[in-house]
Amino acid sequence: MTSPALIEVVDDDEDVRRMMVMVLESHGFKVRTHNGGPAYLKAQRAAGPRVMLLDIRMPEMSGIELQARLKETGDDIPVIFMSGESLPHETLAAQRSDAITFLCKPFHTRQLLEAIAQGLEVQAQSKGSAADQ
Repeated sequence: MTSPALIEVVDDDEDVRRMMVMVLESHGFKVRTHNGGPAYLKAQRAAGPRVMLLDIRMPEMSGIELQARLKETGDDIPVIFMSGESLPHETLAAQRSDAITFLCKPFHTRQLLEAIAQGLEVQAQSKGSAADQ
């Protein structure tokens, strides 16, 4: 039996984090929340299938900056960007990144679950191709 995927929610808005926990746990996911990029970087890196829901606009470290740091450190977690408001250069940077998708808040649960499924599939494929080498 496989354990449920872990969804790492990185958002400075406590209400968003709380809502994501309720929605995602009701769909069988494990959820871990972080109030920003520095908090995620301090947390122990989890093993197994996982996806990150990452807000673009946060104080201290933007989502774009956190994704760049993840790449630098070799953390290959699939990223789904989300934002309620973003500047054009932030949206463009998110679209040009190798993120799974960009969700505009508020978004439908169906959109979220489809993006997570896509992220988990990408991760499984990359793990499978790494094992083949």
